Amino acid sequence: MTSLILHHYPQSPVAHKVRLALGIAKASWQSVEIPRLPPKPLLMPLTAGYRRTPVLQIGADIYCDSQNIALAIEQSGQPARLFPDQTFGMAMMISAWAETTLFDLAVRIVLTNALGQVPDDFIRDRGSLYFEPNWTEAGLRASLPSVISEMHAALGLADAQLAAGNGIYLGGQQPCYGDASLAYICWFLRGRWDGGGEMLSHYPALCAVEAGLAACGEGVSENLDAIDALAIAKAATPQSPIGIMNGGSGFAVGQTVRIRPKGNTADPDVIGRLRYCDQMRVSIDHQHDEVGEIAVHFPVLGYVVTPADAPA
Repeated sequence: MTSLILHHYPQSPVAHKVRLALGIAKASWQSVEIPRLPPKPLLMPLTAGYRRTPVLQIGADIYCDSQNIALAIEQSGQPARLFPDQTFGMAMMISAWAETTLFDLAVRIVLTNALGQVPDDFIRDRGSLYFEPNWTEAGLRASLPSVISEMHAALGLADAQLAAGNGIYLGGQQPCYGDASLAYICWFLRGRWDGGGEMLSHYPALCAVEAGLAACGEGVSENLDAIDALAIAKAATPQSPIGIMNGGSGFAVGQTVRIRPKGNTADPDVIGRLRYCDQMRVSIDHQHDEVGEIAVHFPVLGYVVTPADAPA
């Protein structure tokens, strides 16, 4: 089995979610620590310019976005299932909701409370990814009470769903990726906001999931130098499929396309030759002198794919 290589940094909440997923899957993996802020010169050759954290590498196949990474972990044949007992659809829907509604609220709470306490360049960088255009510190502070109210409403829904089940997890007694998608929000709030613990104390079912997954651990990891990860990619050949599986997409293999997250963010466009597309994943072929020919994979949900020659 080709090794799983996670490019991440310890403080990243989304990377924490993926590490929890690796723990659920009882995976062995290699850890490459990357910078928290651009530039990321030893990551960009692998991702065709995608800058968010984390990124999963399996040889010369590079998986971007945590939803896509979870699917890749499941498909890689780990010792335990990330989606046991037919939980795939439910877990991915919960995760999509958590990544948008829950994480959007959590990051606003955490960063608003961090104003004046962390470097300005970090706040500006994350604001360019997660906040509306022309956001201001005054606007963040003014909206904070409403955001906290929304977070209570959203956490209440998640807690009620968990409490109605037949075990501490979404699927019962066995954890799945959807549980990781709730637990990382708890970890983020508890660890980065001094009001997080009090807020979470109102949601015992969520706290039980958080504690259960913490006990599961994060799999078995060993450190890997970023230069070595580039060399692994260069020595390998992409093993992922080629083809268009959703015929109504209007795209063709080999067509040059532009891929970017939905929304008005500072994310750079990723451009490459279309390799594969189905209902869940879109992939491009990319070439870089440091890694040779690689395949870079994104989820369909949450991303916009357009012909590269179309107006941006």
